[in-house]
Amino acid sequence: MSCYPSLSKSERKVADYILSEKGNIIYETLQEMSKKINVGEATILRCVRKIGFSGFQDLKLQIAKDDEPVTKNYHENYIDTISSNMTETIINTKNVLDIKQLNKAISLIQNSRKLLFYGVGASGLAANEAQSRFVRMGKIGVSITDSHFQLMYSATCTEDDVIIALSLSGYTLDIVESLKVAKKKKTKIIAITNHLLSPVAELADCVLLTAGKESLLDGGSLIGKISQLYIIDLICTGYALLNKENVLELKAKTAELLINKTIT
Repeated sequence: MSCYPSLSKSERKVADYILSEKGNIIYETLQEMSKKINVGEATILRCVRKIGFSGFQDLKLQIAKDDEPVTKNYHENYIDTISSNMTETIINTKNVLDIKQLNKAISLIQNSRKLLFYGVGASGLAANEAQSRFVRMGKIGVSITDSHFQLMYSATCTEDDVIIALSLSGYTLDIVESLKVAKKKKTKIIAITNHLLSPVAELADCVLLTAGKESLLDGGSLIGKISQLYIIDLICTGYALLNKENVLELKAKTAELLINKTIT
């Protein structure tokens, strides 16, 4: 970094952090980086421009390009690569899991009148899976993946309802807007996200962190969704244990109906 001597003391702090963290920076927001190294966001942006980038996103994109082979943990066999990444994602998500937050989420769902799942894009697929899992246990929820309908549902929510918002970045503008509407209605919000300091997390009553990190170059891969599905599985299992008798009875009835349908 040839321009290092011309940087101020605070800017050197930013530069040192960039050099030491490298690939990890692509998973951080400007706000998170600011809090970690205790310098202002304006200082970070000023430093980034001095070292030759147009902005923070431009820096992250270049790091992603340079660090891609390391980030993806390449093996000669791509089968091993994918298996390794998925396994690592689940382990990392387990390590950042807060059991108190998990139990709180299950309790909120248990006492909810209406259960809604918000997700857009790839997170919308996870929202659909959550709806399917809860229906099988007798807890009816609705998956909403259209931003306009999310706003409409939020406007009809009450303090007895629960929204589970899925967003890896936590900065999905459409979801943030819908959650702000729901928050005014005192609706309970559970956030499933990678970033504790994100707007989605800050609006939530309960935050379940995931660790399915995607680089800017491979957004939409299965890695991010695996972490979300793992958290959903934990929530569903916890809910099933609280309602064991009812869930088992419902499963028996469902199995009987399916068997009869197959025979006829």
